Amino acid sequence: MGAPYVSMRRLVDNSLSAILGAVEVYNKPRMTYRDEVTVMLVVNAWELALKATLRKNNKSIFYPKKRGEQYRSLTLDDCLGRVSAQNLWPSKIDGPAIVANVKALSEYRDRAIHLYNAQGLGAIIYPFLQQNVLNYRDFMLAKFNKDLADSMTWQLLPLGATAPADAVRFMRTDSNATMVTEVQQFIDALRGYMDEAEAAGSDVARVATIYDINMQSVKKLTSADLVVAISPTGDGQVVVRKTDPNKTHPYSMKELLKRVKARRPGRELNTYDYQVVCWKEDLKNESKYAWKHSNAASYVWSGDAVSFLASLDDDYFDKSREEYRERA
Repeated sequence: MGAPYVSMRRLVDNSLSAILGAVEVYNKPRMTYRDEVTVMLVVNAWELALKATLRKNNKSIFYPKKRGEQYRSLTLDDCLGRVSAQNLWPSKIDGPAIVANVKALSEYRDRAIHLYNAQGLGAIIYPFLQQNVLNYRDFMLAKFNKDLADSMTWQLLPLGATAPADAVRFMRTDSNATMVTEVQQFIDALRGYMDEAEAAGSDVARVATIYDINMQSVKKLTSADLVVAISPTGDGQVVVRKTDPNKTHPYSMKELLKRVKARRPGRELNTYDYQVVCWKEDLKNESKYAWKHSNAASYVWSGDAVSFLASLDDDYFDKSREEYRERA
């Protein structure tokens, strides 16, 4: 008997249901075990989405059957590995960064299910959850033409009574703090996933995103820092995301081309290709890709710029060179 039939459409629908359930759970005003349930649903959503990707490309989502046993479907780690090994990430999706992000949440999921509910870990995992939802939307839109925004509003704004913890502080080693060994190991694992993504030339901002939120009363009576939930971009709210260009756009032109070379098949790009693509795509006016201080002479580039250039094939650059030479 062959492996059971699994509908790609059902996998996609169930994946979307899981991610929507995760956002709904996280946004409930009274919810115990919130972080754990949210992460479990998010991880499940990715496992289903990755299996749908494998099915879409006529790849098996089962291990070889053993005598006397039922078919077993692939684990999340194996799904991530096979999608990466078979180059099934959409061209403009930063695969290594998404792998690091999902593995970080999976690490939390495994520890929450099998071991403990450590107080304070929610503050650490939140930036990974925040970025995960944005990554998931981009992935599903590119792979299955399913936009998560069609199924939910991005104007949900649950508020908390206390300001969010400084997640960066949690990621540092504090030799004076008394920390449970398991918690320290968890933080070390998160660092490891981020280091792997960075070593692969990925945009680390795609692994975890930290938002600084400030809201001020329109009556000027008071101001307070408030906790927000998933992707708060509602109209009428003052939402400020502080970014440090040294972190979001760390690459010079030379470093940009070096990282693109490491990730892109085909011929090695040179400064002329760089000049051509900047002209054709107007990259220097796209803050997502480029940034220049008012007193600086040259631009610096983001991890998204690396991913974008790495997604373009030789044919694109050859045609763009012709257009550039023939421009008026």
